Amino acid sequence: MSEELKTRNPDETLDVRGESCPVPEMMASKKLKKMKTGQILEVLTDHQPAVDVTLPSLCKSHGYPFEILRDGEVYKFRIMKVS
Repeated sequence: MSEELKTRNPDETLDVRGESCPVPEMMASKKLKKMKTGQILEVLTDHQPAVDVTLPSLCKSHGYPFEILRDGEVYKFRIMKVS
């Protein structure tokens, strides 16, 4: 599953660069609710606490697998929605 999160193109992208907590988590949660099982959401963020704490917490509370990719100053936080 982790390899799929790294290599598959995301179904949706959410750009929250410049936003601080709790905005990235709230917007990701809202977007995920509208997505179908098996789809991947890529959250673009430059806010370190979102990468370290709030987005992983969101994923763990729902059982969503996630992968973090770094592209320069931006993190691509990929989340797979599971049932």
